Amino acid sequence: MNTRLFLLAILAAIIYFFLAFFTLKDYGISWDETLHFRRGQAYLYYFLTGKTNYSNLPIYNLQGTDGNPANIPVPRRSFYQNDFHNGEFWLKNDTGHPPLNDELAAFSNYIFYQKLGILDDISAHHIFNILASSLLVFTVVYFALITFGKFSGVIAFLSLVTYPLFASESHFNIKDPPEATFFAASLLAFYKSLEKFSWRWLLLFWLFFAFGLGIKLNILFIFLIIIPYLIYRYKWKFSLFRNFLLLPKAYLFTLFLGPLLVIATFILTWPNMWQHFPSSILDVLKYYKDVGTGAVYQPDNFFILGFNFFPILWIIFTTPPIVLILSVVGTVSSFINKEKYKGVTMLWLLWFITPILRVMIPGTDIYGGSRQIMEFLPAVCLLAGLGAWQIYHWLKINKAKKVLVFCLIAVFIWPTFVLVKLHPNENVYFNFLIGGLPGAAKNNFPSWGNSFGNAYLQGIKWINQNAETGAKLALIQGTPANAPAIFMRGDIDYKNANWSGIERKGEYLMELTFNNTIQTPNYAWEYVDNFLTPLYELKVDRVAILKIWKNDLEHTKDQYKISQSQYRGNINFSSKPNERVIYLSDQVSLSRLALSFIPASSCNKLTDGYIETSTNGTDWIREKDRIPSIQVGNKSNLQNNNLEFYFAARKAKLIKLIKLMQNYGQNCHLENLTTRVYILQ
Repeated sequence: MNTRLFLLAILAAIIYFFLAFFTLKDYGISWDETLHFRRGQAYLYYFLTGKTNYSNLPIYNLQGTDGNPANIPVPRRSFYQNDFHNGEFWLKNDTGHPPLNDELAAFSNYIFYQKLGILDDISAHHIFNILASSLLVFTVVYFALITFGKFSGVIAFLSLVTYPLFASESHFNIKDPPEATFFAASLLAFYKSLEKFSWRWLLLFWLFFAFGLGIKLNILFIFLIIIPYLIYRYKWKFSLFRNFLLLPKAYLFTLFLGPLLVIATFILTWPNMWQHFPSSILDVLKYYKDVGTGAVYQPDNFFILGFNFFPILWIIFTTPPIVLILSVVGTVSSFINKEKYKGVTMLWLLWFITPILRVMIPGTDIYGGSRQIMEFLPAVCLLAGLGAWQIYHWLKINKAKKVLVFCLIAVFIWPTFVLVKLHPNENVYFNFLIGGLPGAAKNNFPSWGNSFGNAYLQGIKWINQNAETGAKLALIQGTPANAPAIFMRGDIDYKNANWSGIERKGEYLMELTFNNTIQTPNYAWEYVDNFLTPLYELKVDRVAILKIWKNDLEHTKDQYKISQSQYRGNINFSSKPNERVIYLSDQVSLSRLALSFIPASSCNKLTDGYIETSTNGTDWIREKDRIPSIQVGNKSNLQNNNLEFYFAARKAKLIKLIKLMQNYGQNCHLENLTTRVYILQ
């Protein structure tokens, strides 16, 4: 091993770590992290104490503490040691992704927050994130250094640390950057193990593979890279396989021992897995099948012959131009130099293609951009480093080569400037090929502006600085778990039940604004868009990714500064089985429909249905909120035999209630209703 190159890669990782560490407080959490943190704390506490609940820990109200250990008495309890999502819950209900990353984040919290008290609660969880990401920086730089030299290593380093998705989500995405890390480290270790059939490097491969499998099953696709690479490296002669038994005994032993190590790690770190093993393995595989196949998240125009081109377009539009250009040159160079260093360029090319192709082929799916396949990113950065090396070697004049080195490194000043400008919202970056974030929004490119919950923290900071004492706050669609109360000022009444709708009780409303294809409750979204003027907009590249409103008369748009009153005109009805139409004598701006049911003894209660409205009896609009659903005040719009359905000033003259039920007799018309219609006037 070249010690100097190893130390240079270590230095690169240290530089990144401190850059990430000193910016850690600028980032919030992703909306996935709450359950991951709670599960990690529950399992770690179970491992340390054998207990499946927190009955022996004190109960603290941590709102307003900012998680600062100086504000929390010893024994410090984490905000994520949750009495509902405790060990008992996870032992019964856990499924989905494996929990090793959750446990490692909880362990870093246990050391730096609970025991040492030197980091706040959430930053102590995120130390795991940036440590894992630092390992990724080391892996990429070291892989570039040992193959194509220092210039390649520098460019690979700059490509990775200035890549907006990585620069942002390495701070707060608990799954995807760590998975990319162990994926990359596994490939590096396997490549190194082949040099002299080193059992030590092979053991590292299995360890990194086990860690990756303990986070996401994505790492299983690594064999679609390794097997073709082995075939290519050994020239299709299968000489390695013919002489398999001639391999060093220690290497062979490690080769066979490794899968046992992986399986043991996977099972032992997942207590729920112990309950119903091996059927629990099938449950996990079913979860991945359901998540990874079947659903369609993008419009039809992204599909050609069944192949989904959204992932590759996302990568093209969200990769900094310099990295895009260099990686394209590197891809060309990978064929030119396919024999160098035992075909390592083919390994990198397979590494780049495989994660992307697996979510493009017909029948698979992806949503939210490229974060779910972040394993592709290290390969892009290595190919960018290769591209820089190739351009350097294409030049024949030494002076020109020196100018090139200076210029290519200097060019990264621009993506660095962009990161500083976007900070801490780098993960909503789009490049000039689509017109930046404004172009992505204009073209309604899927998932534009989606910060995955990170932007909530900036909204909370605005609330803390500007809201009056005792103010009320609600989120429109998210839950308080997505925007943790630990960051919130202590006097603020923070719960979604504060959302009062047209009653306008003066609560603040906050929500992320992006290409969200599922907006619920629809009434709330229509209400804030139609009625209210935002108090605050968090804008990135001139596009709002979070808004805050105040639901009072002062901040209502002029045309809606009108009151709600009961409609006094003529109301007529017609009924069919499972359907009732309400006819109003005037076209009105609907605010609320209140119905009380008195069903016949032989008829079932209303349990499911929907509303349609029309201005002419021919063209009908189906309301997106169903019956039952939560529209206002965090309570169902259907309770017992009473329905309260809300409209955000829907123009209508007819209202149709369609009842969806099983075993509903033909004679069970929607009769015996007390009907009240409320309008805005």
